[in-house]
Amino acid sequence: MDDALVAYNAGRVDGAAGQRDPQIAEDPEVGADYRIGLLDGRIAAFHLINEVRGILGVTGSLFERPDDPRAV
Repeated sequence: MDDALVAYNAGRVDGAAGQRDPQIAEDPEVGADYRIGLLDGRIAAFHLINEVRGILGVTGSLFERPDDPRAV
C-alpha cells in the first residue's frame, strides 16, 4: 500500500510539472497508481491556471495572437 501511495504522489507531482516518467508509468505493480496521480496532477494544474486567468480577467485565447499585448 505504501508503494502505491508513493507512486500516486510522484505521478501527481510530475503531472503538475508537466512531466512523465515512462519507467514508473509502465511498472506492473505501481504504474496504474502513478498514471492516476499523473492525471490528477494535470487536472490540478489546469484548475490553477484557470483560476489565475479568472483573477487576471483573461477571457480569450492566449494562442490567437500571443505577441499582441492587447490580446489579453
